[in-house]
Amino acid sequence: MNAQKYYQGFKMALFFMAGVVVCTDALQYIAHARAEVEDTTPRAVLAANEESMDDDKDEDTEFEAGKYASFEKDLEVGPEKEEEKQPAVQQKRQVQQPAQTTPPPPSTSQWPVTYSNAQAASLTVVVNKKHRLSSSYTPPLVSVQGGYLRPEAASALNQLFADASKAGVSLKIISSFRSYSTQVATYNRWVARSGQAQADTFSARPGHSEHQTGLAVDVGGVGSGCDLSTCFGNTPAGQWVAANAHRYGFFVRYPAGMQGITGYQYEPWHLRYVGSAAAAIVGSGLTMDQYYGVAAGGYQ
Repeated sequence: MNAQKYYQGFKMALFFMAGVVVCTDALQYIAHARAEVEDTTPRAVLAANEESMDDDKDEDTEFEAGKYASFEKDLEVGPEKEEEKQPAVQQKRQVQQPAQTTPPPPSTSQWPVTYSNAQAASLTVVVNKKHRLSSSYTPPLVSVQGGYLRPEAASALNQLFADASKAGVSLKIISSFRSYSTQVATYNRWVARSGQAQADTFSARPGHSEHQTGLAVDVGGVGSGCDLSTCFGNTPAGQWVAANAHRYGFFVRYPAGMQGITGYQYEPWHLRYVGSAAAAIVGSGLTMDQYYGVAAGGYQ
């Protein structure tokens, strides 16, 4: 009886030990299989999975930080921030504005104005680079002191010469009336010698010369050596003419320092006859162009 009990106990012990062995083997098998799986999985895949998880965390963190940073930036925008933004807005508007267009210049200039022959006959006609005479205009002329002038101017010049002589000043005519065709030759000669730009400062283009009116005369001092030169203004003859010409209806047409207005350099020898208006013009200190309010200056 006791032997049978010992046998049953021994048998149960064997079964228990066998179960323990089986469980141990099973656990070892599972651990071994897991190790094999981890060994067969590429480390790059595992690392990528781990990085992906980390990136997801970082993105969540950055999103939260950005959201609050943007919110804080909006709260900080005050008047000063708005002023900083304003130039960019203005620049954008400036770019969007349509380009300004410049109106085309007129097809033809209003200059020069050509006088009719009736207008040209006036004693006070203003001839300059913007106002010219017709090529057909020729005034009535008489001989005077070796030249030709209109009768009114000729009579006054004779008296001027006579009184100058009494004052010990000997005068002479260098140039008086010149026709349109003569002025063509004169002007072309100076252009060929000095160039047009320089010639335009002392020689008139055809139709723009006062000599065609028969009311202008170039005078000089006998033996002065300053014919048609600015030095004539410093000679006794030139000084007497400048101080007394207006008493006879003449005046120096192109005074010193007025080239920007008259269009011509200083010519103390060039006298213009206007009659009784001469004294008023000289007394005003203006050029003839300014006195009569006539546009002058250059040809354009």
